[in-house]
Amino acid sequence: MNRNLKIFLANGIPFGTFMGILFSSLYGLNIGLPGGLISGLVFGFLMFIILGFLHSRAVRKISGETSGESMDTFQARNIKLLVPFERAFDLCIESLGMISKCRVQEQDRSRGKIIARSSVNWKTWGDTISFEIAPSGSEATDVRGSSRPTSWSTIVDYGKNLENVERIVSFLQKGG
Repeated sequence: MNRNLKIFLANGIPFGTFMGILFSSLYGLNIGLPGGLISGLVFGFLMFIILGFLHSRAVRKISGETSGESMDTFQARNIKLLVPFERAFDLCIESLGMISKCRVQEQDRSRGKIIARSSVNWKTWGDTISFEIAPSGSEATDVRGSSRPTSWSTIVDYGKNLENVERIVSFLQKGG
């Protein structure tokens, strides 16, 4: 579903329902239901405009564009590192230091998996950052790094997960 429609519905329906109940108890059903419907439509539209604009502006600051991929809350990047698997694994763990208050939750060298979580901040209820690391020859390693909101209900993250993967990729490309 389109992100803007999600913003509209996620804000307009609860607000309209609440206002409909409130208006109905005060003025009766004939005025309460239409009043709640109109309130929900107006509030949903305002939130779509405000949140959509803030999210787009934040993403544009980070990536310089507002393409479909950069606007998503789930962000992933693939990178080839010209270092052995063990060094790449260690670099991925070190790169988590670029994310504020990020802690490793799970690491498995044999499967090439790392899962970490960042704490709650004003943009999201925390993020889940994961790596899939696979050797690509003796002196090269393929790394897939991803970042997504920990809460499944997050519609906009104001570019936080895009910022996470960009910081990680930058760190990995510099080799630590």
